[in-house]
Amino acid sequence: MAELTDPAIEALWKNCLDHWEEEKAHVAFVDACRERGKLAEAGARYRGMAGDRDRGPEAEKRLKSILAIAMASLEVARTPEPVVKRRANALAVLVILLAGTIGLVAYISLVR
Repeated sequence: MAELTDPAIEALWKNCLDHWEEEKAHVAFVDACRERGKLAEAGARYRGMAGDRDRGPEAEKRLKSILAIAMASLEVARTPEPVVKRRANALAVLVILLAGTIGLVAYISLVR
């Protein structure tokens, strides 16, 4: 059975809570979550803190950074348009132009 929580993530989150005002603690936690593919978990933890009067502003700031990291990851992972499709389109245009040219030459030959 898969473990639901990662001990390293738990330790880093506890460090964030204990050192809330320290940038390094938050960066280490978010980086570890990113590396393990658990940005959603990081977002959920910060979302839970967003309503806190003292910690809310920092939590909101971290949520925005997590969203930016997630969007950048999606952009990198996006599959590019296959080159084959572009080549197929170019080949189709070439065939149409060639057929048109042959047709035009045939027409001109018949009309003379």
